Order: sequence, then C-alpha cells, then structure tokens
Amino acid sequence: MPTKRKGENLSRDTNKSRSIRNRRTQRTEEQVQEENTGARVRMAQLRQEQLNDTRAERNEVIRLEQRQSRRFTVNRSRANDQQRQ
Repeated sequence: MPTKRKGENLSRDTNKSRSIRNRRTQRTEEQVQEENTGARVRMAQLRQEQLNDTRAERNEVIRLEQRQSRRFTVNRSRANDQQRQ
C-alpha cells in the first residue's frame, strides 16, 4: 500500500493537521516561492544524477561488448592463421 503524503488528510481535526494548516496559512508568498524553487532545484539535481547513472551504466555495457567482440575477432584471426599454416 502506498505511503501517505505529508499533509494529505488535512480535513481531519487533529493536532498535527491543525498545525500544518496553520503553518501553511502563515507562510508569505515569498516563502512559498522559495520552497517551490528549492523543490524544483532538488528535482532537477535528482534527474541529473539519474541521467548520469544511466549514462555511465550504458557506457559500461558498451565497453564490455566491445571488449568481447575484440576478443572474438582476435581469437578468430588466430584460428584462421593456424589453419593456414
């Protein structure tokens, strides 16, 4: 079951929901914009890290494939040379 998001059920009258509602109403527009900007920056950094990870993984796979194909080519050349002799 998915976890609940922070402040998801603010309609319930609990101490926690009341305090979250009060904090949200007391924030200024600048604070809201600052938090939004911070969230955007964090998401952009996370996306960049994921891109870098997938790129590094892809490059590693390509390198391994190239090594294997070189080995195969070298071994085949050696086998052909031995057959000619």
